[in-house]
Amino acid sequence: MRGVDWILQKLDSFIGALVIAAAGISASQAQAFMVQYVQRLGGHLDEAKATLNTIQHGLRYQLMSDTVRKELEADAQARVKHLQDAYHAIADASILVKPLALLRHADSTMLAGTWHDFVPALSASTDNVVYIAVAMILGFLLYELVKLPLLALMSEPRRRKFRRRA
Repeated sequence: MRGVDWILQKLDSFIGALVIAAAGISASQAQAFMVQYVQRLGGHLDEAKATLNTIQHGLRYQLMSDTVRKELEADAQARVKHLQDAYHAIADASILVKPLALLRHADSTMLAGTWHDFVPALSASTDNVVYIAVAMILGFLLYELVKLPLLALMSEPRRRKFRRRA
């Protein structure tokens, strides 16, 4: 029975290490995804600003009626403001709030585009190291929480020893 216990203990350690490694790798790629999303968002913001500038100062738009031009300008300004707000909310967020800011301010079309063009990367930035460490700790805790009920089910019930009174 001792050999089986040793194997189960080693298997437990191995599975725990796999869960911890998977959590760390996932967190590092989440950081890379956030960086690529913010870069894409910045590109959209730059393009929206250029479009707004063209509407405000371009000759073609100056020849349009004031009503149409003002409507196009208002739409372009709203897009710039929306993208600027999202960009600053995500890019300027603190390290642990940044993933939540991304979820809150993400545009589904840009998310899909970022995912489609996503290039896995392993950055050695401070942010990435923190994300990996936190994810590894959370992965370890999650594994231990999942393992606990399984161990309780697999363990033999203890038998109490009662003393007889004389």
